Amino acid sequence: MAAAATKKQIQAIYVIGAKYGLVERGNKQDNLHNLIYQLTEKESVSELTEEQAAAVIRRLKSEEAAVIAADEQIKAFISEAQIKKIFGLMYELAALSPSQAKIKDRLCGIIQKELGLKVNPRSDIFRGFSERQGAKLIDAIKRYVRRAKRKGDGNGRKQA
Repeated sequence: MAAAATKKQIQAIYVIGAKYGLVERGNKQDNLHNLIYQLTEKESVSELTEEQAAAVIRRLKSEEAAVIAADEQIKAFISEAQIKKIFGLMYELAALSPSQAKIKDRLCGIIQKELGLKVNPRSDIFRGFSERQGAKLIDAIKRYVRRAKRKGDGNGRKQA
């Protein structure tokens, strides 16, 4: 069994996370916890193993390096228009290619497959998304829709 994260590791995670505004005191679904979930599928820092904590620290430090390298340039976050477009495409996809999965769960699967991010469907799935990630996701879902249109007209019949 893997050893639990050390107190020093846990402290480092919170210090670096707080430095970049990822921590909201008392909120277990803040940006820091969402990042931890994306990387490890753990919902709490206390659940992390030493290896997982080290991976989270590496990621936080790489983000820190990226922020410094970009001269603390303001990051553009995903827009409401992009989110509306994403859900519009998802409903179109659902009509063309029905699934037992709920739209949000299906979207989370697409995000994981296309962007390599694990998102928690029980929280805001777009929290911390950049405008660029939103654009990549829209392009990916458009491909799924085009593929579904080529396969059939949504009624199980192939198009001529």
